[in-house]
Amino acid sequence: MNVVLLAAGLGSRLGALTRDLPKALISVGGKPLLAHALGFAASLRPSRIVVVGGFCFSLVQEALAPLRGDLPAELVENTRFRDGNLVSLLAAKPLVREGFLVMNVDHIYRPAIAQVVAPEVERVTAFIDTDRKLGDDDMKVERDREGHVVAIAKTLTTFDCGYVGMTRVPTAMLGRYWEEADRALAEEGRAIHVERILARLAKTATPPVCRDISGHGWLEVDTPDERTAAERALASSSWA
Repeated sequence: MNVVLLAAGLGSRLGALTRDLPKALISVGGKPLLAHALGFAASLRPSRIVVVGGFCFSLVQEALAPLRGDLPAELVENTRFRDGNLVSLLAAKPLVREGFLVMNVDHIYRPAIAQVVAPEVERVTAFIDTDRKLGDDDMKVERDREGHVVAIAKTLTTFDCGYVGMTRVPTAMLGRYWEEADRALAEEGRAIHVERILARLAKTATPPVCRDISGHGWLEVDTPDERTAAERALASSSWA
């Protein structure tokens, strides 16, 4: 399995914290978000990790060197980092050689979640949970009785779970997934995000399935308040 780590964004909602620093290098719990993401990716024993940088690319490049260690990690640049993160994913495409997991740098997952993510998938698979009270900015998912994605968007009014920021694409579905990504970019423009691929595939004969990480808990660091909450959670003895 390959892992694609989206780390190109500006992190503008973090305010002064990201004025001169990319979101990927914001410190949470004593280490940058990039280190948290690489640690989780490493626990999956991937054959390749593709980190997509953008804003303050040289800083990400400098920070990645000591964090990489023996990991099979490579860095690519998305110069259009002000666009939606689908553009970042497509920047990684030439390096993706097999089925992959895509994840965002501003999410911190409990180590035990790797046991849910690692088993093979046969279909494009969205990771979800039912633990959280979802707000306006949360990505919501509606499933059918068989657990397929019916719809995914922040604006859904009918939903039964939330997306946790990870999708797995099996090797057998790579062609179909990239085809839909290219079509989405052509038809919807460069401002869209990777979740639009899930939404579009949901309308086809092979809709994505869901895999549930409920009961574990995870953190998102998109605002100063979320960073403060994440600091508290990581300091708790119950986190690991």
